[in-house]
Amino acid sequence: MYRQALAYPSNKAGMTLMEVILSLALLGGTVAVIGEMARTSLQNARIARDTVQAELLAESILAKIQIGFIEMTPVFDVPVGSDRSDIIMDTHAISEGSTSTVLWLYSIEVNEVPASFGIEFLVEIAVTVRQYVPAGQRPVVCRLVRWLALEPEPEEEEETA
Repeated sequence: MYRQALAYPSNKAGMTLMEVILSLALLGGTVAVIGEMARTSLQNARIARDTVQAELLAESILAKIQIGFIEMTPVFDVPVGSDRSDIIMDTHAISEGSTSTVLWLYSIEVNEVPASFGIEFLVEIAVTVRQYVPAGQRPVVCRLVRWLALEPEPEEEEETA
């Protein structure tokens, strides 16, 4: 009887096929969840990067309007960097390893603010910067508004002859 117990032990030394399949299923589910989390975080990081770039471009355009490099006239969907007075570095092209070819468009709205607010010659300038992306995709859009107090133009005196 002692020999029989040594030849066929009653306790198991390995795992059953069902235990191996169950552990592989759990491992596969965990890898799938971690992969989806990584994809979502990369997508959110890309949107945040593009939003920051849109804000920087809008601030740059507003500053150029304020100092007179860009005329304070309404325009619609002008490509960023399309003329010599509006040269803006593309931070995507500068960043290492980037292959982004995003085209940015800007629009300028100019509205006079009524003098009833107590300040005469006040102008509202709104700059909207957006990505030009294929139909079906959602572009990143940034709109900044700034109010500028313009100096009144001096009245011309008539010369008497």
